[in-house]
This record gives sequence, structure tokens and C-alpha cells, in this order.
Amino acid sequence: MNSSSLICALLLASLVSLALAMPQYNPLENKATVWFQKEYNNYLRPSSNDSMPPVIYSVSVTPSVLKTGDPRSEINAFVYDSVGLEMVYADVGSRMNLMLDLDKDGRYTGYCGSNLPPGNYKVTIVAIDKAGNAAKDESRSITIRDPNDLNGNGIEDSLERERARDMKVIVLHDGNLSGVASGQGGERLKILPGSAMTVSRDSLEKISKIKGVKGIYKDQKLKVLGAQGGASPAASSVDDPRKKRESLTGEGVVVALIDTGADPNHEVLEGKIVAFKDFVNNQSAPYDDNGHGTHCASLISGDDGIGVAPGSRLVVVKVMDRDGACYLSDALKALDWCLENKDRYGIKVISFSVGGESPNEGSSLLDEACNKMVDEGLVMCVAAGNSGPAPSSIVVPGDASKVITVGAIDSSGSIFEQSSRGPVSSGEIKPDLVTIGVDVVSALAGSKNGLSSMSGTSMAVPQVSGASCILLEAQSGLMPADVKRMLLKTADDLGRAGPDDVYGYGALNLTNALKSAQTAPEKLSAPVLESVKLNRNEAHVGDPVMIEASAIGDLKAINSNIIGPDRTLEIPMDDFDGNGIYSARWETSFWTPGDYQVQVNLQGRFGEVDFRAVPFRLLAKQ
Repeated sequence: MNSSSLICALLLASLVSLALAMPQYNPLENKATVWFQKEYNNYLRPSSNDSMPPVIYSVSVTPSVLKTGDPRSEINAFVYDSVGLEMVYADVGSRMNLMLDLDKDGRYTGYCGSNLPPGNYKVTIVAIDKAGNAAKDESRSITIRDPNDLNGNGIEDSLERERARDMKVIVLHDGNLSGVASGQGGERLKILPGSAMTVSRDSLEKISKIKGVKGIYKDQKLKVLGAQGGASPAASSVDDPRKKRESLTGEGVVVALIDTGADPNHEVLEGKIVAFKDFVNNQSAPYDDNGHGTHCASLISGDDGIGVAPGSRLVVVKVMDRDGACYLSDALKALDWCLENKDRYGIKVISFSVGGESPNEGSSLLDEACNKMVDEGLVMCVAAGNSGPAPSSIVVPGDASKVITVGAIDSSGSIFEQSSRGPVSSGEIKPDLVTIGVDVVSALAGSKNGLSSMSGTSMAVPQVSGASCILLEAQSGLMPADVKRMLLKTADDLGRAGPDDVYGYGALNLTNALKSAQTAPEKLSAPVLESVKLNRNEAHVGDPVMIEASAIGDLKAINSNIIGPDRTLEIPMDDFDGNGIYSARWETSFWTPGDYQVQVNLQGRFGEVDFRAVPFRLLAKQ
């Protein structure tokens, strides 16, 4: 056999050996994965004698400082390799950002969003050539600022502009406040965690430097989001959630109403209040010295056609004073209490018609707390605010991603002029949906059977809370994301086609939600992550690993997470073929040998989550 034949034979043997070693894939599986394997098998790393890694130079990050909510930053690098490049990416905050050479001039570009937590992040650019050689560059970094703390000193900027000697603040910390002066320890807030306290202006810097302190924020004012209405409303041309439903009344579902209280002596609320907590005057018996809470309570559970879910029961948490105002710390204490007593009273829904006095730039502590309440299994219905018609006028906590943010319309389906509009700082569409909030008639506090008319997004919120009760009675196993999905997907589209920043997904249509749940449940089902596969269960450092996931439903994102002994990396997954199969490629260069978990996380459009994990072993480089 001559040398040429020998080389061909060896090459054929290598092809057969490699083909046998690779998993066998069904032709119906993801074309992107099959394409990669075919290219990898055919290419056989032809320049195996090449040991020179790629060259990375002229790295830039512009801008290098962002604040949360800003447009993305651009990452650029020139990369050269004589063999050719297989992949270039930037690792920022343990997230992989793919870089591409779109102009074919050796300049690779990628992007980093501002949705990372505030902090300083190293930008690690990794380049792999077609022979398997890898190089990295760590010469650049990026800083993400809290929009409320642009100088990054751990103190909200507005506090540094305050002239008052003493000020109400919220200090986020890990439990260690030993350096705070005696008597300033304040009240602990568990959900964040942190403490609410009054401190002198001169002590802010000292507190911010205590080990474990994560930030000092202004204890801002909140207010109820409803006001006296006008004449009786006309007949409604949109679905009225308060229409009588013989078989479903919200029976067995408990709502926590965080408001000004509620009048238990009004006949439509008789026997509805099962518990009362007063953070204002420490009274033990229910009362309402403002009227807003009674109006909202009756829209949830009121009899005589007033409430959406007359069979539901109320846990009333008075946190707003007689003027309809409170501090952020009061609202956080109320949420803490609801969470602590969730199982005791069987709370499933929280109705929160309270918000900031004006739109907030970026997310707030209240947004974070409300998202955590949803994570704990509670449906959170909150007001969009009455700061419209300007765009980006949603008030906290209406910009929290996991809550149901409710705007207001009149009985004809036209938007309430003052109803706050989106988008929020993250770019997400808000409100989520709207319902009748103009000239809404409900119980009048201080009367036996009197009624009053009020307008505002405050009036829309309790009706969505009541609708949530109806769905939870119909299907007791629903999670908060399920309730949100069912209400939004069955809403009547208003305004321009599709979700928008005025009406959200449209007007609440409880009739349609209940009907769709019975006749077409598959259209309302949660997204599902069906399977996760790797093209190999173990590999040597430097060998690429293909990750494949099959998913169905309304998806926001699918990411694979590489969880190793000393680092993690989140890799976005894409459905290149539109067939429901998502792919990602993990380049294992610069990773430590050991046992790993490859976990694929699914994020649904309405807050659903699902995940699957598979084990993987990375061996030392050959």
C-alpha cells in the first residue's frame, strides 16, 4: 500500500470511529445541531498541527458605564487567526454574548445589556479557532449603575441632595448593622432584607461603609390611586367583571387588601373580613377613616352585585393613613406581614391600589418586594398609576415584571386620560391589561348601605383581584403566572393591534377567560420544556459541547446554564429553524475539569418558569 492509500485508509478509519462515537440523531431533530455535527465530523480539525491561538487586539467597550434601563453597550475586538475562527464571544457577568464579524473585516461586535445588577464586571473575550486553539482577553470592564445611585457610593442620590438633618431611609443589608448608632437600628424588613430607620444626614456615609450594607435608599411616600368620581356610568360596552355568575363567586379564596382599611358595618361587606391588621393606629377592630379601602374591598367581595367575587373573603391590612398616604417602609412591612400570615389565613391574592407619587426611573425596592411575593405563590394585582397620559408614566410597583399591572378605561372602552402608560425602564410593555376604572360605583364608608363613585386605576385593580379569585375557585391549582396568562391572553384587544403601552393586552374579559379554560384549555396552557440533550456526556477541555432543548408555548427566553466547580455561565439558546428546538454551543476552553450540571431554564412570556438539568463531566485536556 503506497503512502497516499495509507493516509486515505487512516482518514476513513478516523471518520468511522468518530461517527460511531457520536450520538445518533433522528433526521427530524434540530437541523442546527445536525449541521454542526456534520461540519465538525467532516472538518476533522484539519489543521491539527496548528498550535497557535487566535490573536485578540484593539478591544473596546462603548459606553463602559451604563445605568440600569440604558440602551446596551457595544463590545468590539479585532480577532485574527490563520486557520480561521470558529467562535468569538464576550463573557460579562457570567453571561455569554456572541460576537460576530458582519463586515468580514476581522472586527467582531457583540452587545451587553444594562439588565445586570449594579456593579463592576470584567469583560472576558474568548476566541476559538477551527483547530481548537483558544485565546482570551480580559483587558476591559463595564460598570452598571443603579439609576438612583449614579455615583455608586451606596447612597441614593436624592438623599445626598436633602437638606434636612434627619431623614427616613431604608438600608438594605445582610443583618450586620453593628456600626449604626444606638437607637437607629430601626424596624427589620424581611422580604428584601433590610431595615427602616431615621438617621442623620451626617451618618449616611458611615452607614454605607458598614460591611454587609448594600445600599441606603429614601423611604419615599406612596398614595392611594383613586379619587372622587362623577356621574353614574353609562351601560358598559366591554365585559363587566361584576356581572353575576351563578356557579362561581370566588368561594374559598382569600384576598389581602393593602389599603386604608375597610368598613365592616357596610351591609355589602357583612361577614367578609376574616382578619385585620392596622399598621397606622394599631387598632384591633376593622375600620376605614378614608373610604378608599372600603370602596376597593367591596369591588372584590361586596354583595348585591358590587363585587366581582362575592364569595371570597378579605384580610384587610391598613397601611394608608386617613389622607390615603404611607411610606415605602410601611408598604414593605405590610407585605412582610402578608407573607408571614399567608398560610394562617389562606391568602392567595393581594390587591394593592397604592403607588408612587410620580414615575420612578428604574426599578425600586417595592418592585423587588412585589416580585418576591409572586415568587412565594401570591397573585399580585397593582395599579398602573394616575400619571398619564404621558408615556413611561407607570408608577411603582406597577413596573414590577411579575405582577399584574392594571390600567383604567371607561365603560365605552376608552382609556382613562390619567391612566399611566408604558413602557417601563426595562422596555417591557405595561400595563398588562385594563378594566373599568372611571365613575365606578361601590360601597361608601361610614354608611349602612350608601354608595359612592370613584375614578382611577385604584378602582380597576380590585376588579382584577376579584377576577383572579374566580379563576382560582374554578382551578384551585393555578399559580400566579397561570392566572396572569389566562387573564392577559383572553383580554379584548383595544387600541392598536396586539399588546401596547396604553391598554396592555386589552380589556379584562372574565367571561372569555372562563369559557376558554373550558373549551380550549390548550390555548391557555403554560409553556413546557420537554427535553434537554447533549451531544456527549463527557468531553476533554477544549472540546465543544452542543446543548439542545425542545420547548413549546409562549416563550420569553431559553438559556442554558453551565454550573461548574468554580464558575457558571449563562448561554442564550436560539431556535434557528422555528421548529421548537433550541440550540446552544458551549466552548469548554479555559474551564476546570470536574463534574458539571448543564441546566436549561425556560422563561415564559407571563412569568412561568421551567427547567431541566443533565450531568456532564469535563476531563483534563488531552
